[in-house]
Amino acid sequence: MYIYPDLTESLHRLWAAGLVISPWLAGIDGNARFDPEIHEFLHDRSRECAFIHWTEAERALAIGDLPAPERMAQIAVYETAASAAVNLAHQKTGELDVTEAMAFDALQRVENFINDHGFATLMQLYMLETCWENLNALRYFGEIPERDYVRGSWHRPWVDYSLGEEVLFAYSLGNIELEKRGEHRFVRLTDEGRRVLEKTTDALQRAGYFRYRLETLCVSQFNLFNNYDKTDRMVWPNAIDERRAFLEWVGIKAGMRVLELGCADGVLTFAAGLAERVGPSGAVVAVDPSTGMLARARGKQRRQEIDWVDFRQGKAEQLPVDEERFDIAVGVGYLHFTNRSEALQEMKRVVRPGGVIASLHPLKMDFTAPFFREWFAPILDLAAKREEKPRDYLLHPDEAPRDFKQAGLEQVEVFMSSSELVFPDAKNVVQHFIRGVGWFGEELAPLPWKAREDLIQELIERGQSVCARYSDNERRIAWPAQSIRARVPEEPSGKE
Repeated sequence: MYIYPDLTESLHRLWAAGLVISPWLAGIDGNARFDPEIHEFLHDRSRECAFIHWTEAERALAIGDLPAPERMAQIAVYETAASAAVNLAHQKTGELDVTEAMAFDALQRVENFINDHGFATLMQLYMLETCWENLNALRYFGEIPERDYVRGSWHRPWVDYSLGEEVLFAYSLGNIELEKRGEHRFVRLTDEGRRVLEKTTDALQRAGYFRYRLETLCVSQFNLFNNYDKTDRMVWPNAIDERRAFLEWVGIKAGMRVLELGCADGVLTFAAGLAERVGPSGAVVAVDPSTGMLARARGKQRRQEIDWVDFRQGKAEQLPVDEERFDIAVGVGYLHFTNRSEALQEMKRVVRPGGVIASLHPLKMDFTAPFFREWFAPILDLAAKREEKPRDYLLHPDEAPRDFKQAGLEQVEVFMSSSELVFPDAKNVVQHFIRGVGWFGEELAPLPWKAREDLIQELIERGQSVCARYSDNERRIAWPAQSIRARVPEEPSGKE
């Protein structure tokens, strides 16, 4: 068995360099990732890079005396650069189109990483991540037709090259076996492969890989969620009024400086009246990690000619704010997407002493409604096999109040409510919750690509059947929600 070294720090350095390997990003499927010219550029430069850096010394560091397929080093460079280029497109434009400048930037980042950390490190990271993708697919499906496995069509459809080299390497390590039945051959996982999969899963889990992967997918989904406004109002018909009431409860008034977290496409900013409440005598800085959402928000801003709102790309855990100070930091439906302790400390950093930090967010609910259990049975069954409740990112009622207090905030107040959730039709519901805001993302993320797509299609088909048999009133749920507000201490904690 090939034993990977502890690559936790190396993975973190890879992400810090803006690099990803075979990420799951919204909109990526079996279609070509790039225009032919960009593909040729990345292919040629990757070959040159591998020729220069993949020396015998680096080979020995990466895999010892194991036989490595000839093109595997070139493929590692290409896949890392190609993945990074698509990720850059999502980050910079919120779209899928990769420009020549992005491709050049991505390749330069790969070369810088190699120069700083060695080709062997890049190769081991590539092997670790793609090994998990390949073996996890075999574990799930039991077997995959060799033709589909080599093409990656069931588990890595974004690749535009053959996985034959990886298949040969895995076969030489005893991780997979080939079985011929009639005129067809099938790839299966061996007992050795199962042990390797268990170890790679543990290694990636410790490194935070699956969390990072899920966050990257979530942002990319929001980027492409062009009809967010429409579906949000369809499934949450009272959301605008509830958000307006929340802003009133928080105490936002004209002339205030307000920081908005998770602004999306400006639903709270404009439709719910945050910008209107603050007015031109105040200011709003609205932050969101999704460039696609921010582009749509800025479009609304231009149409409404509101110049006291400043939209910025960023995360709640690393706010794009330096010396500014705010009277209030507020947001709706954002807190559960964050590392709450880090996000609250960042908000505390930029809100003035005595200022307010507030959140309105949905809470976990019981999945007892008959129509819901029937519709979402494929996801509920995934959890049932583990004898657990379904995994999602929503909070228990005691979590946010505890986090606010642990962050050193004072006068923590909580208001419990419920919001009517409507399930109008199958396509819009699945688009909003599954492909859009990523509800149950933790359940779907471990599935191979084809299994995930098949499950989503099944949800649409089951939803169509449910909508035909249950009335509109029967397809409604009172979803628990929580409003919370607290104050930043007048003096920093611990100061005499």
